[in-house]
Amino acid sequence: MLPCPSLRIPALVALALAFGACRTDPLAIGTRTDPTRDAVDVVPAEAFLRNPAVSRVLLSPDGRQIAGLASNDGVQVVFETSRVGRKVNYLAKIDAGTFVHTLGWSGDGAVVVGFEQPAPEHDRERESRMLAVKVDSWRPRPLGPSWPLRAHPSFPDAVVHWPPSDPEHVLVNWWESSEAGASVRRARIRDGLPSTVVPAQPGVNVWYADHLGQVRAGSGRSQDGITGIVVARETDDAAFEELVDADAVAQTDFEFAGFSPDPKTLYLRAIGETGRKALYEYDLEGRRRSAPVFAHPRFDVGALVHSPIDGELWAVEVDGDRPALHFFDREALREQASIDQALPGTTNRIVSQSRAGGIGIVQVSGDTTPPEYYRYDRARKEMVFLFTAYPTLDRAQLAPMQPVRYPARDGLEVPGYLTVPRGATPVSLPVIVIVHDGPSERDHWGWNPTVQFLASRGFAVFQPNYRGSSGYGREHERMGYRQWGLAMQDDLADGVRWLVAEGIADPRRVGIYGTGYGGYAALIGLVKTPELFRAAASFGGVTDLVDLLENGVHYRSADLNQPVEGALIGDRASLEARSPARQAAQIRAPVLIGHGTADPIVHVDQARAMVSALEAAGGAVESHFYRDELHGLVEERNRIDFHERLAAFFERNLAAIEAL
Repeated sequence: MLPCPSLRIPALVALALAFGACRTDPLAIGTRTDPTRDAVDVVPAEAFLRNPAVSRVLLSPDGRQIAGLASNDGVQVVFETSRVGRKVNYLAKIDAGTFVHTLGWSGDGAVVVGFEQPAPEHDRERESRMLAVKVDSWRPRPLGPSWPLRAHPSFPDAVVHWPPSDPEHVLVNWWESSEAGASVRRARIRDGLPSTVVPAQPGVNVWYADHLGQVRAGSGRSQDGITGIVVARETDDAAFEELVDADAVAQTDFEFAGFSPDPKTLYLRAIGETGRKALYEYDLEGRRRSAPVFAHPRFDVGALVHSPIDGELWAVEVDGDRPALHFFDREALREQASIDQALPGTTNRIVSQSRAGGIGIVQVSGDTTPPEYYRYDRARKEMVFLFTAYPTLDRAQLAPMQPVRYPARDGLEVPGYLTVPRGATPVSLPVIVIVHDGPSERDHWGWNPTVQFLASRGFAVFQPNYRGSSGYGREHERMGYRQWGLAMQDDLADGVRWLVAEGIADPRRVGIYGTGYGGYAALIGLVKTPELFRAAASFGGVTDLVDLLENGVHYRSADLNQPVEGALIGDRASLEARSPARQAAQIRAPVLIGHGTADPIVHVDQARAMVSALEAAGGAVESHFYRDELHGLVEERNRIDFHERLAAFFERNLAAIEAL
């Protein structure tokens, strides 16, 4: 067996990377090959939307073994491989309908998998389970019958800490259906036997442990459903107290960010002088936050990067136009600069490290680079290629994603991304506007299979981060509250008009698509601005705002709906006017509807109501309902099927129209 190509990364010296086909197992995990197809052939959705060949790659604490998920022909397995010899062992098969949300090493000898699966006898409920697999025995061991709890669906069980000195146990965030908040349990991996570490506390959704395994903080939401709260303590025997500023008059909106090695101090995110989330230290004794440790003038700060050895703060993530790190540790900064120079143009992050810190796993990805994984040796300053997530994609055909900004009608500058098909001149193109879900999520620069798939079919893809999106400060996000179908929708329309004015979009060939809120925006776009959109597609979309508020028991985020969307009292007429299913008679353009029958966030009845209303009005509607599917498409075959139908729908209704 030939050795895999390696990359030497002496400090601040960029080297050319020689890629080669490195076969590591019978399923060709990690091979990097160009597809043997004619360049003019249409690439199927499967090439982009299949399960990644390899994902969730993690290093064992001793740095000698690697675990992850592998997929082939829709079958997903947990695998383990040693660095020497590269033999791959398959440890456990992932059943259909299962979504893995936790994967990690419990010591050096066991891999623990946390996952969601359908709850028996309940169409829209999910159960959280965990599975511990001893690597040397290769035998999956489901944890005891007390483990599969019906956790609050918004917060499935997750490992709070993997105790390095006690590999027989893990600390788990545990939310009993009968409790008003989450607790922390110590679970024995061989049988799931739990014991309580922190009892359930109302209002706390998620608990956090420091690098020593002490549970010292938790976070949740206040009664308004919007304001963030953080509780914390210095020691295991102290009571948890909600954090507030000593001189604060109004309720403080805090988010937990991370721990300091000093137990009297932790890190918070809170709104700073720029209106963006900044990073602060919080003194538990003095009960006050410091001056900002770091603040960005345009973007919210994100996740922290800590030393695996002592928990010292190394860096903070800033998800701006492109992801970036702001460093506090000079050595970590030099190391990242070396990696980035060796692998330019991509987002490169150390996602897993050995307990001694000498070995790590680097994940590499970008707009035209599907995720790749490297083994990183700090002492030797060397990276060895391990796996790629999409080995059959021809990267020369992938399309760059460009950050853009455009003015809304009220003067607000709206950020977003534009992806033009590879080799196409950005003039009079068919365009698909993709509206992100949430609506308080955001689009990011980087690898996006749906975007690349649609671009491969000849469409430019436009992704606005309209008001209501997160990441750009509190005002940008809260400007979207109660603006469903109003100012948020205007931002989308203004983005299309900007594309037309710039000559990029053919005004007769613009479509719109989204999931969840994005599906709502696509459908209401045909009602509000029929002159702009020639076709609309929705998956899991909201279609009736009145039903959303009247039947909160059907919807996962019902506690957020009224402050974000509106209230029935006083707003009912407006909500009816902004509900696509109640305005279907105004829709003249073709519509594609998709929905999962087990969607726990948006009930499938929303899609059925839309289809019925369109059919009654004589509209052109195509619908596809996926049995047992969720708000997103978990099953590979369903994901591929829907995206093929999505592309065909837009090709019929947009691409076939002759340009002027």
